[in-house]
Amino acid sequence: MLRNDPSFHRLPPAEQQRVVRQLHQVSQLTEEQRQRRLARAEIIERLSPQEQMRINLSARRWVELPPERQAIMKSAFRDLRALPLDQRPTELNSARYQGLFSPEERGILSDMLRVEPYQPAR
Repeated sequence: MLRNDPSFHRLPPAEQQRVVRQLHQVSQLTEEQRQRRLARAEIIERLSPQEQMRINLSARRWVELPPERQAIMKSAFRDLRALPLDQRPTELNSARYQGLFSPEERGILSDMLRVEPYQPAR
């Protein structure tokens, strides 16, 4: 279907490959994961261009962290996304998280949580 789309064919070959890879990755997700990704994309779409750039920068900074810090942040991210949106900043700035994360790491988490849909704990 995509390969029949004229706008797809106007993309440079590298961009076509990127789109196909992303679609393949999305097709491998569970329905719940797809819905979360769609909700996140909708949130990001409503942000100003400057806010979108900030989110992208934080995502890049996250993957540049050492693997052990990424793992700790991922665990905190899962815990924090289970909180309603209005409670996340308060918890992230609590003594617990201030002692666990640097201001830069808390900033990254804060940015990423801004675009993460509410995910109640199970």
